[in-house]
Amino acid sequence: MKQLITNAVIVNGDGVSEPFAGDVLIVDDVISRLGSVSKSDAEGVDRRIDAGGRVIAPSFVDTHNHGALGGTKIGDHGIPRTCELAIRGGVTKRICGVDGLSPIPVHPQDRDAYAEVLAPLDGRIPLDANWLSNRENKPRAPADAQASNPSADGAETMEWPWSTTAEFLKWHKGRSITDMGLHLGHSSVRRMVMGNLNQTANNAQLREMAAVVRAEAPFTLGLSTGLVYNPAVYSDKREITTLIRAFNTVKPAALYPHLRSESYEILESLDEVITAAVDGGGTYCNEHTKIAGEHNWDKFNDVETMLDDAIDNASAIENMYPWPAGSTTGDVIFPPEIRAGTREQFLARLATPSIRNAIYRRMRHDTKNWDNFVAFCSGLEGIQISGVGNNDQENFVGKRLADVARAAGHDDLNSQAAFEAVFDFFIANKGDVNIISHYGNDVIVERFFRRPTMSVCTDGLVPGKGQKPHPRSLGAFPKALRLARQLEIPLKEIVYRLSVMPAVFMGLPSPALQVGADASLVMFDFDTVRELNDFDNPLIPPTGIDGVWVHGDLINDHGTIKIPSEFNGRHLLTPVTGPK
Repeated sequence: MKQLITNAVIVNGDGVSEPFAGDVLIVDDVISRLGSVSKSDAEGVDRRIDAGGRVIAPSFVDTHNHGALGGTKIGDHGIPRTCELAIRGGVTKRICGVDGLSPIPVHPQDRDAYAEVLAPLDGRIPLDANWLSNRENKPRAPADAQASNPSADGAETMEWPWSTTAEFLKWHKGRSITDMGLHLGHSSVRRMVMGNLNQTANNAQLREMAAVVRAEAPFTLGLSTGLVYNPAVYSDKREITTLIRAFNTVKPAALYPHLRSESYEILESLDEVITAAVDGGGTYCNEHTKIAGEHNWDKFNDVETMLDDAIDNASAIENMYPWPAGSTTGDVIFPPEIRAGTREQFLARLATPSIRNAIYRRMRHDTKNWDNFVAFCSGLEGIQISGVGNNDQENFVGKRLADVARAAGHDDLNSQAAFEAVFDFFIANKGDVNIISHYGNDVIVERFFRRPTMSVCTDGLVPGKGQKPHPRSLGAFPKALRLARQLEIPLKEIVYRLSVMPAVFMGLPSPALQVGADASLVMFDFDTVRELNDFDNPLIPPTGIDGVWVHGDLINDHGTIKIPSEFNGRHLLTPVTGPK
């Protein structure tokens, strides 16, 4: 197929070249001509598009995404839900397996339990029969349909048929329109060897985990860790260093951490992971960069100095979603020892009177020994409920934990009774609660956003039935373009930061536009592009993203989703090279 885009402002994405006026000729899935297209070359084109002075650029890379599982479910417009969120924002490459919580590796006997752990973040995978339903243009049906179970959002889900990354990628093929790469999750590796135990790894366990890392590294891009999530929260710096070093014996890779603390102990937590990355022979990416809590905003200069030192010592970049609020699983508000073991053990502790007393005291007064979300969000009023597992509790979606306490008759939000009402709320939802944590301010967001080494991510959780996800899932990249316009960040710089810089950092081929390059493109109006959604209405599509091509297929045409005949999203892999 031949497509001709005329009257465009071409930004090739290399970060150096100035934008220039010209045309783009696409033949099948590659750029055939760029800048000047002769009449003879344009003969026989199947589609002509007048860009009308809009920007044509390499499409964007979502460097931190949670859509590998539930995001494969078909949405209202006939394509996978996560793909639609991405395409509407100009994204065609998603990096999953983040926060240490990759869907692989997993013991066969642990699949069901681990699926429940990941469900609040990544959703549940759909049954093939439902995955293929109500579509005019169906891709070939995968051959591995499994038995089904009811899921939290009312659909049926199939059992996980994989244990290794290679098996997962085989299952995932044909279930995405956008390209996807996976990081190897530290918590997933630890769970393979130690389960969800609250203890430091010994030498034998470290050797076993390192062997798992070496086996899975060829199919993944880097090592992610989430040091507020189970079970990586129970690890130490020696363990992190050992695992990133093991990865680097297979191929060069970065460490992608959710810090142990992004608030009161952020400087110590940054030092922990940057040191581990350097000592492990790897590079470093600071994930969803932020400073949480008004008592910590004065640490910005120290944080920035440490990030600059990481660039000098380990070759580093950062990513962020440009909002002063985050979103994650609700269980992180509880101390790590309370979350150890199985989900049933966690819920039993929440119901035990003597333990409830201890939980309350720690949540009210301890900001040193764990990342205390309630404290850095200035109390229960600062934590919004974005999703629940119990349909009977859906009336609280969009409200605050403070509203849960008030509904139970407790107006003193610092009282133990108020906190115990929140404990009961989690028990009623069997621990399946998603939250939005309001911790920041726009000044800190802007200061981080101005950094030339800052890329962008959605950190997008998969929205289920009745949920109100963080607006970043849909609006992160359009908002980044709006901020760049308002802050007078050059167009060539912001495109580089949204597309080429993160791809090259991860060792992937540069997506910079040139003849012969992959035709994964975005067309946007830089004068008007922006997000339109907010925390109350998070799923309103942006404006100004007027075209998105994935390998030459025009999927987003001025907001209209065009369903391709095949779901041909590619898996992003890097070569095995051995140690540096």
